[in-house]
Amino acid sequence: PATGRMASNASDADGENTDRHDSGSGSKAAKLYANIAVDYNAAKSNPFKRYVEEPTFASAVLGLGHPNTAHHRSSSDTVHRPCSALSGQHVLDLGCGAGHYCRILKTDMDAAIVRGVDISEHMLAGAERQETQTPLGIAYMCQDLLVPSAAANIVQAFGPPEQVDLVTAEYLIPYAANAKELGQVCTTAADLVKPGGGRFVSIVSLCSASIMSAPTDGHLESKDLGWAATWEGEPHDGMCVEMTLFAQNESSRCTFPNYLWSKESIEKALRSAGFAQVEWVSIAAADNAPDAIKSAIDDIAKTPVGVFVARRL
Repeated sequence: PATGRMASNASDADGENTDRHDSGSGSKAAKLYANIAVDYNAAKSNPFKRYVEEPTFASAVLGLGHPNTAHHRSSSDTVHRPCSALSGQHVLDLGCGAGHYCRILKTDMDAAIVRGVDISEHMLAGAERQETQTPLGIAYMCQDLLVPSAAANIVQAFGPPEQVDLVTAEYLIPYAANAKELGQVCTTAADLVKPGGGRFVSIVSLCSASIMSAPTDGHLESKDLGWAATWEGEPHDGMCVEMTLFAQNESSRCTFPNYLWSKESIEKALRSAGFAQVEWVSIAAADNAPDAIKSAIDDIAKTPVGVFVARRL
């Protein structure tokens, strides 16, 4: 397909999706990223994202058991070690933002076709600038992923195949403000994944044991890994927190809301949507991480983030 922004069948002349305003959480997310897009991109140098999240995500996508055996960026961020694990596969990245993981899936993992979907015009503008500067054949689309028509709109906009080998989502589930929206996100992913082994790989913020038992009421942080979470009231499944990511050396930061769901609630929604298998991937620092990151074992363990692989059989 042609690259660039694509509109769904429920869009106006400017490519703005008209049914996305039916979802309160979706419209809030669009407005939010309009304000923080620049800072969010700066926070890509966040130590946790760079040395823990990305290699763990890669190990999950590649089907490997540990981040240190997976392909990931080198410490210089300029040397890549491409592999052909996704050769011939069609990949759809939901909540793609500025296309960071879309480019990794294409350049580092050799996916045949990569398409990205996001609700934020501002974030997609960043993705399109990258595609213009370094064309990879990645197509992008603006769509609210919290509405029932999302899967059908995506299929109509992008065309065949109607179902892909791999769906990925980085921090999409934490924008589900209630159980209905959580179920809808999982259903949208299930509708877009091929039966017979198609996978849904996602990074999520979690209502984890560390959140539930935080020693300081309403606050949990890791200075070494560059993140902080704050909230009001008693922690509970589906709670809303303010997540802050700090760039390396705390040169910049971005703060945004996340709804934290437990592993049990996420698994229940995935199985109800049609995924037969759900596996959580161990979170660990990569071999090329600085010593301060590799030695922050306790901080890595308390970070309220998880990565899962769900399969349709």
